[in-house]
Formats: sequence, structure tokens, C-alpha cells
Amino acid sequence: MSESNSIRFVGDVAIQDVSIVTSAGLTQNITNQVMAIELYEDLYSPFTTGIINVNDSFDFISVLPFIGEEYVNISIFTPSMEKDNSIKDQYYIYKVSNRTIVNLRTQVYQLHFISREAIVDMNKKNSKAYAGNIGDIVKQLCTEKIDGLESTKSINIDDTSNATKFIANYWSPVKSINYLCDRAVSKSNASNYVFFENRRGLNFASLDILYQQPVYQDFTYDSYSRDYRPDGTTIINLDRDYKRISNIEIPTVYDYTQRLLAGTYGSKIISHDLTTKRFLSIDYKMEQEFTEQIHLNSFPIVSNKNIALPNAVIVNNTRSYGSYNGYTDITNFKTIQKRLSRLGQANATTVNITVPGRSDYTVGTIISLDLNKLQPIEKKDDAQDKVFSGKYIVTAINHYIDRSGHECTMECAKDSYLFDLNSR
Repeated sequence: MSESNSIRFVGDVAIQDVSIVTSAGLTQNITNQVMAIELYEDLYSPFTTGIINVNDSFDFISVLPFIGEEYVNISIFTPSMEKDNSIKDQYYIYKVSNRTIVNLRTQVYQLHFISREAIVDMNKKNSKAYAGNIGDIVKQLCTEKIDGLESTKSINIDDTSNATKFIANYWSPVKSINYLCDRAVSKSNASNYVFFENRRGLNFASLDILYQQPVYQDFTYDSYSRDYRPDGTTIINLDRDYKRISNIEIPTVYDYTQRLLAGTYGSKIISHDLTTKRFLSIDYKMEQEFTEQIHLNSFPIVSNKNIALPNAVIVNNTRSYGSYNGYTDITNFKTIQKRLSRLGQANATTVNITVPGRSDYTVGTIISLDLNKLQPIEKKDDAQDKVFSGKYIVTAINHYIDRSGHECTMECAKDSYLFDLNSR
């Protein structure tokens, strides 16, 4: 671990501070006792979590003591990088586990931590009516002192075009926000909102907006090696080294049945309005709207020969027009089929990569993968693997930091291909 602001190698990291704050207000620095830190972010999870492995010869468990009311301050950064890109926050320690007594003076254990807002969410169950623009309600649920998450972090909300009214039936704030995710529509008519936490704060964002971000980092998996000087030493190129993938896994190349039954390819909605006595049945097909939507790459994940009928997924949606004064249809009847399809497409291709760690890497950013075909290649051939190369969104990230350095394992997903399946 680096102690200065000068980076020495890719994956270099500086643990500036790890301190325990007790319920009595005592602060104890345990930076020197830290063996490793893991920090997890997920695009489909509302809060950041993590684990600290501690080698303790001062018996902090008994001296502080740990009683389930402690917080941990963490400050970590990549040397030479702006401090705005550091990992710095206060988390709640919700569990201490795997305590092992090594000898008479030493013990090791794990501190499990989570964002403070998660503890607030667990302790609140609201019975309350909400009405108005969906984005405004989400902001209220994130910041409000009485019924919200009481967050002081940056709240990043993509503008929504629709309003709603509902009653939270003893729901937690996050359950209400997830309800709103299912119903939110952006000004560009996108209905694929997600709620998650990353380094930038709490985010209520549509995948369409996230897809339009510039590529944050390019990664490649190849046989690259450093150049050598005449004396035999290597020439360090940090920019190129940070782009190198040390390990790559593709858990599932594709799963037709999962896509089909999740409504990715299409669905049929059957609806009955109790007020107007109207019955509606509408078919939705993914390929009919693909070109009108925003995607990471240019072409859909299926050809025109794909076997998929709307009847594979039947959505039953009961509506009641005018349930609330001033509001017409407050259900997600008009958007649920599109949302199912877009969320299914979002994880159509998933790749797990391990790369040198940096404190600015965070979930929800766009990256680019350049992968080669796994076959003999002639000079005239295009060596790029068109199936798995392309733009991806980081859907989950695990920062692993120990005494030797910083490593990131990223789960990356894309909803489209670089090439047209119909042209092959």
C-alpha cells in the first residue's frame, strides 16, 4: 500500500483511514490492523456493503466493545488520483463474524458493514399517501427525516415525465422507491428505472440515461507484455497496464428459456378496468421497438428467425381508472411490458472481469471490452470477437484491497451486439 500521492504500479492503493466510531463517541483508528477490505456495489441493490478483515492484538472486541452500535469511517484512494474519486464514507457495522483466536495475544475476525441509509430503511415502515411527480417523491423518500432515508449524500434523479398517487401500506422507504421504479417514465419515454448507490451517491436513473454516458475505461484481454530496455528492465506504461484484464469469465453465454420466460423477447398483457369495464389484450415484441430505443451497441440480441411468441409470458394487470381525484390510470399498464423486455435485454450478455483496481471505478459506468476470437487467425481476418466485444455497463463491482494492492472484479452486462445477426 502506498503512503504517498505518487503511484508506483497499477493496483497501487493508499488506505488513508479506517476508524471505528463507538456509540459513546470514541474513535479508534484500526488502519494498521486491517488485513483486507472488500467493498461491493450493485446496480440492482440500493446500498453499498463490504467486509473488513482485521488482525487484532489489542482485543478491540472487548475493549471498545463491539455491541452492534458502531460505525466505521473508511478513506481509500488511488495515489496520483484526484481525491474526489476516493472511496470515503461512514458505514454501519451490522455484524462481526468468523472470530478466530490465533494465539494468546492475537485474534482475527471480520467486520461486515453497510450504508447508514440501509439501517434507517430497516427501521421505518410507513403508512402514508404519496402524490405528485415520481422523481419528486423519490427525492422526498431519500432525504426526509421522518419517513425517508435521511440521506445527506448526493441524490441523482433522472427527470420523470409522469405523476402518480399511492398509499404505502407500512412499506419501508426503499420498497416505496422500488414501487416507483416500476412506474417511472422518463421524458424520452424510457421505463427502465433502477435505484442504486455508487460513489456518486444515491441514484434513481433509467438505463437509457446510463447507456448514454461516455466510455469510462477500455479493457482488453490479450497477450500484451511490457517493452524492455537494453538493460533488461521493463518500461512501465500505467495507462496500458490499467486496461489489461487478468481474468475473464462468462458464466452463461446465453439462456433462451430464461430470456423467453422473463419477457425479454415479448409478452401479452391482459387487463380489465374495474371502472370503465374495458377489457384489453396487447402483444409486445422486442424487435418492433428496438431501433427506437437507446442501446449500448447497434444491433439486437436475436435474428429475425428467433422463436418467441407473446403468449410465452402473460401479464395480468387490473386497472381502476380514476381511483384518485385528478389522476386517471396510476397503474403501470402502459409500461410494464416494455420494462420487462428492457431489463431482460440489459443482462442478455454478462461477463465477469478482474482488472487492476482504482478507487474511481464504480457501478453504473460504461466500459468497453475488446476481446479476440479464440481460434487461429490469419492476417486477413478480423481478430475481434464481435459477440463479446463492445460497450458494457458495470452492473456490479467488488473492490478487494489488501497489503499487496487493489484489485477489482466487475460484472459487466450489455443489451446488444456490434453486428447484425441477420447478415451472417
